[in-house]
Amino acid sequence: MNGIRWDLLTIGHLSRNKFWGEADDRAYRSPLCTSVLIRTGTRTIVVDPSLPPEGIAPVLDRRAGLSILDVDTVFLTHFHGDHRFGIDAFPEAEWLMVGEEISAWRDELPQDDDLRVLERLRSARGELAPDIALLATPGHTLNHHSLVFDSEGLRVVVAGDAVMTRDFFRAREYYFNTVDPEAAARSIEEIAATADVVVPGHDNYFLNQR
Repeated sequence: MNGIRWDLLTIGHLSRNKFWGEADDRAYRSPLCTSVLIRTGTRTIVVDPSLPPEGIAPVLDRRAGLSILDVDTVFLTHFHGDHRFGIDAFPEAEWLMVGEEISAWRDELPQDDDLRVLERLRSARGELAPDIALLATPGHTLNHHSLVFDSEGLRVVVAGDAVMTRDFFRAREYYFNTVDPEAAARSIEEIAATADVVVPGHDNYFLNQR
């Protein structure tokens, strides 16, 4: 058993959910992604900060007794706005995303989007920290990456939007705005073969029987 601890900071929800009878062509609510705090012996990592920046400090305190300055790393699974909405809460932390996702968005970023955040991000490669590996899970975006690590004897995959919710995972379904459906389906199957615990992009974590 290693010393990695993880906690949910926020439990996300979708703007529209077909498993609730909602249509894909309209938004029923503002999206919120699931944000995760991971602590190792050397790093304190926040994955996909989704709350407004001013809302993150109280959540860190309530969920972990930590302050903003205790967080040294922020990792984005991909560059969609709901997964980076609160990143400015961490001005002293290292901001990371895989280099291929950074490069792709430099070419695709809408003119009204925040190029400043993209330029501040640094490339994550190999392991995010000792015993926390990057897992390529393309499909939702072409260069989407999840995280995989062992904690308390279980293999945990922080899946981001490679898995939207438990319902989407069990039905092996991807979201309406997925850019490569075939890759998304393969990524879901890889997570299903890898994880004991899945932390999806917009739902509570759940157990997976391999």
